[in-house]
Amino acid sequence: MYKNKINILILLFTVLLFGCDDFLDKQPEDKLSPDVYYNNVDELKTGLAGCYKVLQEVYDYDGGMYENIEMASDDGKDRYMVDAIHTFKKTNANSASRVWQDNYLMIYRCNVLLGILDSYISEDNAEILEVDAMKGECYFLRGLAYMNLVRTYGDVPKVVSVFGDPSDAFGIGRTQVSEIYSDIIIPDFTKAVAMCFEKGASQLSGEEARAHKGSALMGLAKAQMEIRDYSAAEATLKRMIVDKEVGEYGLMDNLTEVFDPANKFGKESLFEVNFNVAAGQPSWYFRNMTNDISYVIGTTYTNVFMVTHDYLQELHDAGDFERLDLSVDSGYVEGATPEYQAFPKKMAPDRAGRVAVKDLGTDYNFIVFRYADALLMYAECLMNNGKTSDAIPYVNMVRERSNATPLAADFNLDIYRILHERRAELAFECHRFWDLKRTGKAVEIISEALMTVTGEDYGQEDQPIEPYQLLFPIPTAEIQKDQTLPQNAGY
Repeated sequence: MYKNKINILILLFTVLLFGCDDFLDKQPEDKLSPDVYYNNVDELKTGLAGCYKVLQEVYDYDGGMYENIEMASDDGKDRYMVDAIHTFKKTNANSASRVWQDNYLMIYRCNVLLGILDSYISEDNAEILEVDAMKGECYFLRGLAYMNLVRTYGDVPKVVSVFGDPSDAFGIGRTQVSEIYSDIIIPDFTKAVAMCFEKGASQLSGEEARAHKGSALMGLAKAQMEIRDYSAAEATLKRMIVDKEVGEYGLMDNLTEVFDPANKFGKESLFEVNFNVAAGQPSWYFRNMTNDISYVIGTTYTNVFMVTHDYLQELHDAGDFERLDLSVDSGYVEGATPEYQAFPKKMAPDRAGRVAVKDLGTDYNFIVFRYADALLMYAECLMNNGKTSDAIPYVNMVRERSNATPLAADFNLDIYRILHERRAELAFECHRFWDLKRTGKAVEIISEALMTVTGEDYGQEDQPIEPYQLLFPIPTAEIQKDQTLPQNAGY
């Protein structure tokens, strides 16, 4: 009986993580405890699935990191442009508490599973490789979670083991961002590169949602760029792009193909969060539109955020028409206020397709890392390292995919142009705000967007944003539980 129950759990968790169109059952409760005994690798995978499952909450379209980070950028806005996150007038009430809770839940589960994997005795070489790969994936997920946290809140509690008594977690305070990067994020991604399987490995057949060496290299390069170690990041990205150390990656023919569920885990994908209707884990990103346009289309659901006219204007003025068209629907509603209520088209079916799935959800994955991002990161590193002429071909690889005119070989590439290329290519993929922050341009560019009337954007501000607002406040509930967590300055 016990073995039968374990086998059922393995099936359910495997479908949850990796997807199966024929699976129609409900998911089980996803508990992961250090007291659970695992008899074999298949049972260990149920624990691994519990770690991955949190990603669906981290990158949830409504109330999770996606909504809050997009609203904080100059790409997303609320209808009347009064939202405290969008206008950078946050108070303690605007802490995006789910970002904190979801990422720390993933950290906890990874810490638990790492302890279990460390004590597991493998029976043969194949199991040794599998267990090592699962450890690597835990390191990858933990590194990703910590990077999400420090980019959002700054200094955060440093937790890399499971406490015997939950009360032991209180009183550890907040650890400086630099130490989180040096002691956790960079080492975790580095270990993940060494331990994960390569994309396309036979061990990942049917389990493509698992992180692989390319995922980990990308995480490592992003972390290195966050601390502005462009030399290290250049070397890391070279291993992927030039040396092909972790397999072959490439660009899909157009942006639509990148996000099409038929192309899940395709050649451009470096890491994506799996959503699957049949497994009871649908994606709801297609609901992201205002009341007005949703009623016109027939989906009848409210929005999370709208697309700023500042974004529309920048791409239009740059002649970046294909990327604009494939990323955004103008959301025109005659007589509405405003008449153009643009919404993201990525990770969603076309207008007609949205009506059919309005109560069912879709299989569209959330792509966390992709190859176009890596190419633009590599170009940015080369530029920052004084190799501008070497950088331009990598920018052009991404531009030419969308039929944009290539930059000339002697083009004066600078950080503003890099930020434009990243905005045009990666909009609404949870990059823009953090790109502006890590390059030191957030106050300048976001302030200009908020202080300028563009198209039908209104409610503009008359003062630049305060730099302290680039960090979110620590959730009040966390401070109430642990008085050693001081609030961020300004809140």
